[in-house]
Order: sequence, then C-alpha cells, then structure tokens
Amino acid sequence: MGGLALPGGIGGLLIVGIIFVVMQLAGGGGSVGAGYDEGQLADADLSQCQTGADATEFQDCRILATVNSVQAFWAEALPDQADTDYTESTTNLFTDSVDTGCGAATSQVGPFYCPTDDSVYLDTTFFDEMLEGQLGARGGDFAESYVIAHEYGHHVQDLVGTMNRVRSEQGATSDAVRLELQADCLAGMWAKYATTVEDENGEVYISS
Repeated sequence: MGGLALPGGIGGLLIVGIIFVVMQLAGGGGSVGAGYDEGQLADADLSQCQTGADATEFQDCRILATVNSVQAFWAEALPDQADTDYTESTTNLFTDSVDTGCGAATSQVGPFYCPTDDSVYLDTTFFDEMLEGQLGARGGDFAESYVIAHEYGHHVQDLVGTMNRVRSEQGATSDAVRLELQADCLAGMWAKYATTVEDENGEVYISS
C-alpha cells in the first residue's frame, strides 16, 4: 500500500459508542438543509441537487451538502485555530470495493480517509445499514453527517501534521485511539457550527 487508510474508528466498539452517544445527545433525528454551491463528489450525478428538500430525499445531495458545510467551516476555522490554510479534500462514494491511493479497500472497512491522496471515501451501504438501525445509530440524517465530519477530521489532522506523529502502539491509550478521539472532537466542532450558525436567510444547516 502507498499509505495508511484510516477507517475513522467505526470498526472499534469504543469509538462507535462515543460517536453514537454524541449523536443521541445532539437531539436525535434532525433535518439537514442544502448547500450545493461549493465542492463536489467525485463521479456522482448531482443534477437532482437543487433545493433543501433534495438533501432529505436524495442521499448524494445530503452527503454533498454536508461535505460543503464541513469544508466551508474548516476553510475559516483552521487558519484561525491552527494558523494553517485549509486545502479541500475530494469525497468519493463507493459500494463493494474501491481503489485508493492507500490501496484497494472493501465495504468491510466502512468510511475512511486516505492521506496519500487526501481523499475521503464513503461506503454508502454503511450509511444504509446505520440509518436502518443495524449499527445502533439513532440520529437520522445527522448521524450520517457526523460520520462524514469525523472523516474530514482526519483530513484536518493530516493538514496540521498530527498523523505524522502517530506511533505504532496498541491499547486504549495508544496514539491511534487518541487520533480517533480527536477526529470525533473535530467533528463536534463542526456540529456546533452547523447547528448554531445562521446563513444569510437566518437558517442553520442542521436543525432538530
């Protein structure tokens, strides 16, 4: 492999528990607004993404709106918080398997970030299973958005150099676990922004 694919801790029970607790504390099922003027999904037909209602009806539109919101947030927050310019990541949707800069991956991995090609990879079947309750999520569209924000947390870690300092350790206090917890924290920063900051129309991106 050309690099390390980071699955975002979704496979670990500890991280799954933390993510879903945050989802439930955030207020359960919420509605997601639109925002299609920035960014894009690789190899996705986005012609149906025109209004806020489309983000509720179509998964690709909802993912795109979340990606746009997350990247817009970090474009402003990262220079302010870490004195580092934000560089956009490419988002790729896949099912079954996908070739990445970090090597081939299957749907068993779930959503992940590849630092070699600076890309986020989202397995849409994972979201289907999560929102259908098979993975214990209770957050509606927000659960999906939070997972995406977590993967973009890894992109932020890559930009500021945190990933390069991760040591090969095991256990609950290892650098790998700390990296996942920090990505959850970064996702939470976006979530607060998305649920509290109003756009020019006086609406927040995510509302309960």
